[in-house]
Amino acid sequence: MQLALSALFAWLAIILFSIVPKRLSILDLVFLYCVIFILTTASYTIFDVNLRVVTISRAPSISFATILTRLVTIPVLIMMAVDALQPSEGRQPNWLTAIAIWLVLTVFDWVLDLLKIITYRNSFVWHALTTSIVYLGFIVISWGLTRWYRSSDRKNVQL
Repeated sequence: MQLALSALFAWLAIILFSIVPKRLSILDLVFLYCVIFILTTASYTIFDVNLRVVTISRAPSISFATILTRLVTIPVLIMMAVDALQPSEGRQPNWLTAIAIWLVLTVFDWVLDLLKIITYRNSFVWHALTTSIVYLGFIVISWGLTRWYRSSDRKNVQL
């Protein structure tokens, strides 16, 4: 059941991502996906293997569900939040959308805990606090790196 729900969440995230108008180019989105993939994979590995804050079941279906959420759902949602924060063609950053996606990510992580895809060892309050801080960090770091990447790209074109 966990695998089917993870696949459904990934499918919904991809559909939502494809429907929402993009402010970034395809190359910017590929760069952003790579950055988010490295950030999320490294941090989840540190939390799971080294700190043992998060316990991930080693059952094949649950492990595959975890991989699916790490590779598809979470990076796509973070990409949508960072894309909403990018100014383009006279449009201001959409902070409300980015905050809504950040809250959805926090609730999504709580749902993963309820479905026993991942298991947190600490209390719910501690889990909600750390999850929201981690996802906010992902969004801010990805946003900063995307701004840096886009500004360096413009400087190279002008030279």
